[in-house]
Amino acid sequence: MATFVALLASGLSLGMIMALVALGFLLLYKATGVINFAHGDLVTLGAYFAVWATVDLGMPTVAGYLVSLLIMFCVGVAIERIAFAPLRRRSQLVVVISTLAAALVIRAAVSLWQGSNPRQLDTPVGNGAWTIFGAHIAVQRVLIVIVAAVVIAAMLLVFHRTSVGRQVRALASDQEMSQLTGVRDRLVSALAFGLSATLAGLAGILVAPLTQVDLTFGFSAMITAFAAAVLGGFGSLAGVVAGGLLIGLVQQLLGGYVFTDYADVLPFVLMFLVIALRPQGLFAGFGRARL
Repeated sequence: MATFVALLASGLSLGMIMALVALGFLLLYKATGVINFAHGDLVTLGAYFAVWATVDLGMPTVAGYLVSLLIMFCVGVAIERIAFAPLRRRSQLVVVISTLAAALVIRAAVSLWQGSNPRQLDTPVGNGAWTIFGAHIAVQRVLIVIVAAVVIAAMLLVFHRTSVGRQVRALASDQEMSQLTGVRDRLVSALAFGLSATLAGLAGILVAPLTQVDLTFGFSAMITAFAAAVLGGFGSLAGVVAGGLLIGLVQQLLGGYVFTDYADVLPFVLMFLVIALRPQGLFAGFGRARL
């Protein structure tokens, strides 16, 4: 029982992280049509900004986190201005190559700034653990689930109760028609890049205290989150969240009990099966939270 509870808690926290990263993918894709391959390095950058603010500058942990997220929003807007806006009328392939270039620039800049040695990020809840049915659950994992749930609920509110959300949904439905009806696509694009980068940074900040931060810290999260987005159908907010949770639970439970030596590849095996058998995604149309 203790093993099951421990793996379940680990799967839920991992799934929530994947959901946050995948939501950033989905938001940007629906608002601009861009799949941002710099997303993983934005996860890394967010964690490094938090380390810089809390360790190097000595700021209080929560305040340092908030400053890091604000900087990440500005970084996202800067990427939109530099890597996307000048190429707005070019082919999607050109834009994708531009995001890859942005990823390389971010990684090189972080290497020059912080070096290649791993860094450790502090957490406001400490390194304690709760004991549930004999399993020791890190308080940080509980924090991950709570914060991610609040952010996801906030995104639901934004996309269904605000003007910005309605404009994003209009662009996702018919970009040309929405522009004709007055949707400010350039402003929405900048906001989408900024919010997507903020979500990536938040994911990096939440998971960093459980491990060490290095230059490749966010790359695996990006790839796994892409698998979660595929499972969700790249269209449904609730579906992508469900896809992220499924990825986390499969990797931890199935990988913990059955395929212990292949846990890291299970999400991609599941993704290939879904692409082959249900290319629209397992959760396409799931819930009402569509973008």
